[in-house]
Amino acid sequence: MVSQAQTQLQAEPVVGTALSLAPGSTVRPAMQDPVSFAMLGQLLMGLVIVIMAILLVLWLVKRFTGLGAQGHHLKIVAALSLGTREKAVLVEVGGRQLLLGVAPGRVSLLERFDEPVVDSDPGAGFGAKLREVLERKERL
Repeated sequence: MVSQAQTQLQAEPVVGTALSLAPGSTVRPAMQDPVSFAMLGQLLMGLVIVIMAILLVLWLVKRFTGLGAQGHHLKIVAALSLGTREKAVLVEVGGRQLLLGVAPGRVSLLERFDEPVVDSDPGAGFGAKLREVLERKERL
């Protein structure tokens, strides 16, 4: 037969159980994988949204402020290196060409031409045409 103590134990539900641990042991929770496919997908989606927002803002700034249209009337026709840090640059502005001397921290106007001296053809030799123009000017 079953004793009274055994029936009492069977009838009472176990509400909470305390774990008895050795004095030096600790319980660590189960670690989840720090890099999961769900986390990578979420990170990638956030990155795409941020990049698209940046591109949208740049497009709006260019569209409504006119920042992208600044260099349409100003064109560098040719450039010639004169030294390690000095250059002669021929710039076309509104049908006129300007010969500029460019050095670190300084830009100087060397000559102003009312009519185009050099075509904006990239195949033409800038140095040779510049010499021709300067020789013509010296003859006058």
